[in-house]
Amino acid sequence: MLPSDKQDKWLKAAVIGSLWGAAEIVLGSFLHNLRIPFSGNILTSIGIILMISGHRLWPQRGIIFRAGLICAALKTMSPSPVILGPMLSIFMQASLMEIAVTLTRGSRAGYLLGGGLAVSWNLLYRILSSIVLYGSSLIALYQNLVDFLVEQTRWTMQAYWGPILILWAIFFSWGVVAAGLGIMVSQAAKKQEKAWEIDPARRSFSWQTASAARTRWSLVRPIIILFLLTGGLYSISILPPLHSLGVLVIFLGIVWFYDAPLLLRFGRKRGFWLAITIMTLLSAFLLGPGYGFSREGLLTGLQMVMRAIYVIGGFGILSSELQRPQVTALFGSQRLAPFHMAVKTAFHTTPLMIEVIPGKGAWRQPIKVLSSMVSSMEYALSYMKAQHATMAERPVFIVTGTKGSGKTTLAGQMIPLFRGKGIKVAGILAPDIVERGQRVGYRVKDVSSGQEELLCKQGGAGIQKENRPCCDSSPEAAPAKQAGQYVFHPAGIRFGEDALGPGKLKGKDLLVLDELGPYELKGLGWDNAFKRLLTRWDGSLLLIVRESLVDTMSRHYGLKPTMVFRAGQHKAEEVVSQIKTLLEQGTPGTSATT
Repeated sequence: MLPSDKQDKWLKAAVIGSLWGAAEIVLGSFLHNLRIPFSGNILTSIGIILMISGHRLWPQRGIIFRAGLICAALKTMSPSPVILGPMLSIFMQASLMEIAVTLTRGSRAGYLLGGGLAVSWNLLYRILSSIVLYGSSLIALYQNLVDFLVEQTRWTMQAYWGPILILWAIFFSWGVVAAGLGIMVSQAAKKQEKAWEIDPARRSFSWQTASAARTRWSLVRPIIILFLLTGGLYSISILPPLHSLGVLVIFLGIVWFYDAPLLLRFGRKRGFWLAITIMTLLSAFLLGPGYGFSREGLLTGLQMVMRAIYVIGGFGILSSELQRPQVTALFGSQRLAPFHMAVKTAFHTTPLMIEVIPGKGAWRQPIKVLSSMVSSMEYALSYMKAQHATMAERPVFIVTGTKGSGKTTLAGQMIPLFRGKGIKVAGILAPDIVERGQRVGYRVKDVSSGQEELLCKQGGAGIQKENRPCCDSSPEAAPAKQAGQYVFHPAGIRFGEDALGPGKLKGKDLLVLDELGPYELKGLGWDNAFKRLLTRWDGSLLLIVRESLVDTMSRHYGLKPTMVFRAGQHKAEEVVSQIKTLLEQGTPGTSATT
């Protein structure tokens, strides 16, 4: 089934947004690490080139706006600790470009106007965010600085807007030039053959533990942080300096408890601390009764610094909350389904695009690299359509139940019955390890061969944890890793990954995966292996999922359950019979629950 016209537009936007997002993640990290000036404008220029090239290829109304939404969503994949600002900027840049193109009906003048407005947003955002960060005292500091410069240089200035208008002209001109390059790149791409392909096999599987795994996501936490942030900012204006400093220390203690690496990262930003030191000294010199050092000006400068620390800490936490997979549940409504499906498709595809986009070598031939990316848009669209069809249409059967209800037992009983009916099965089961009547771990069982390997165990008993040389990168050198109460065996991880590989799935009709749970929702466990599998294999799925996670898991992977079976309520023979009937009909059904 091909996607509808509406979904087709979203998928085209996903192509543009994925390329834009991949460039932001790869080239953005490179530019920021080198501390290249105006790196934000450089990234905006790349976005402008991709938006114009995509729109010239698919001149449909709303496609640029949609691409911006998808790229903003992809920004959550960025390693940067703060993403709210960049997400807002990407959204506004795409919106301004969409408005300009729509008003001028896709003319070249519209592209040039849109490019100028998109880069102009960077200046406006810097001004507004600085006022939010440092408060209205920044405006007074700016005015006094301008007055001081006028007095010292005797340069006549009609208004305080003069320097800002000069900067705006520079930013707008930058955007116009970027738009002109976008037109040139789109023309060059038409003459260039597709230069790269998306290869799902290149994405490496990684079993990792992330900070998001430490706690369950809750809407209460960001609300509390927002409340503390607001209260802290208000305390600066009503409390004496020493008291407001004490409140700030308490706030930083909360931030440290929540996410210590966030504060450590900002603590190492020498540019930030240099900037606020200069701003504090300027305040002490310019914001007193007269020009010269004053205690009042110094206190005003310190208040600006405290305000900046509040905003950075608070919004840093809010940004990390946006990076939690559970937030995607907000997009589960039917009205947002096309957007949600396009974003999920883009999330599956962007990591593969990242691996084929040059990073450090892109500066040598930037136009050639961008032309190569644009020339591959049609190929990327066909790839996404195929992936979308696979995700949306494949038969998906779910065995569910509460923890300990016998889900794995039921799935294990079904395997020989499937084979008896001629259904070829592959995948993994996770039988538990019981000692003295208590579950202490899990094994991973290859459904195809029947072989088993230790996967995890409480406290790591029986799992070898060696100290190996740092230069030893062989598979055997992988150390055991802990997630929650279990220590995971590297050999068991590799064993399960191999069981989900293309060699084991070739010629099979049904994949069994036990289980998809909380770890996978956090990007851990079998999450990467399963995502890679979805792009390379189009067979039917039998997934073991905890009952409370069925809807969330379906949204997470963009899958529509064909039928849901509850452990303890169905016998293996009954489940296998129903699945065989549906597979013979060649239809995925209608998300029924039995």
